[in-house]
Amino acid sequence: MIPSAQQRKTIKHRTKPANLSAVALFSGGGGLDLGFAAAGFNIRVSTDIDRISCETLFNNMHRGKRFYPPHPIIAEDIRKLTAKSILAAGDLRKEEVDVVIGGPPCQTFSVSGHRRGLNDPRGDLIFEFLRVVRGIRPKAFVFENVQGLATLNDGDVLRRLERRLSMSGAYQVKSHFYEMAWYGIPQWRRRVFIAGSRVGDAPPFMPETHGPDGGLKPLRTVEEALSAMPAPGHDLANHRSRSHGDRVSKRYHRLKHGMRDPYTRINRLNPQMPSYTIVVGSDSGGGKGHVHPHEPREVTPRESARLQTFPDWWEFTGNVRHMIRQVGNAVPPLFAAQYAKHIRRHVFGHRRLPSDNRLAQKIGLDFLTDD
Repeated sequence: MIPSAQQRKTIKHRTKPANLSAVALFSGGGGLDLGFAAAGFNIRVSTDIDRISCETLFNNMHRGKRFYPPHPIIAEDIRKLTAKSILAAGDLRKEEVDVVIGGPPCQTFSVSGHRRGLNDPRGDLIFEFLRVVRGIRPKAFVFENVQGLATLNDGDVLRRLERRLSMSGAYQVKSHFYEMAWYGIPQWRRRVFIAGSRVGDAPPFMPETHGPDGGLKPLRTVEEALSAMPAPGHDLANHRSRSHGDRVSKRYHRLKHGMRDPYTRINRLNPQMPSYTIVVGSDSGGGKGHVHPHEPREVTPRESARLQTFPDWWEFTGNVRHMIRQVGNAVPPLFAAQYAKHIRRHVFGHRRLPSDNRLAQKIGLDFLTDD
């Protein structure tokens, strides 16, 4: 259950606070929250309109992971929230907030959707993020969205957002595009990150760590992400597969690695390459994993979560559709942790920072750590 307003006031932080505090908007299934927490940010309050996603966050706060302690979660439409109410929920003063993070719903800007942009009510939510940042005035902010945001209206939406986020020069703002696979994420996933700072320069582009070029580490693969997993239906949370009829199973069986099924429009995963981007689906339904690389079935929500670098201990609430939407809408937690470390270095001047391998170990991604 999500704590009531009165219960939220009584939630205490059970671990020593991290050295930087964060307010998380549009938290969804928790990718940004989890990654920033692993990198040393103390998540003081999280918000999302979706109660099922909030239940996911609430349940995972109590799984014994010291770096992700209990904190208030507000299950509410952000249009009904104010900076004052968010700060009060987290027992915060403005000057205590180091960073506001969030990724407003992206389907309205996605190239795979109708691309209504700001003509879709979800598109207006990018300016709700702006409104809350203006009210809180954190030292920094991080805004994440699909790359389609940059091409909508010939880039006008992104330019407008950058201008408004700068708040007449109060914040130094930079936007960068990141292909997640170039940072050790076993999935092709391209996103735009806009970061702003009022305590110094905005962070530069984060250097790539993985790729085919010499000097970089090899790309992480589907095989690595799905290694040592039990068969679906075992004790691992969210690890149950869809039931397929003989006709669908035979069709999936005939697919070679990389081929797309003409009916479901999902691909058979190549075990030696990163996964295709996780498909979320629409508000009316849909959302499914790609076809398993070795079996004639779609991957389970847990297998999709691994491809997104969620650890096995992070359990998703809801039915299969709810789970896959939480997974597919998220920022991969490992990339979020790497980016949070980047923010710590370039915005807050921290130098003694954990390695990417240490971050993976801390999150619980043993299947992606280097020996």
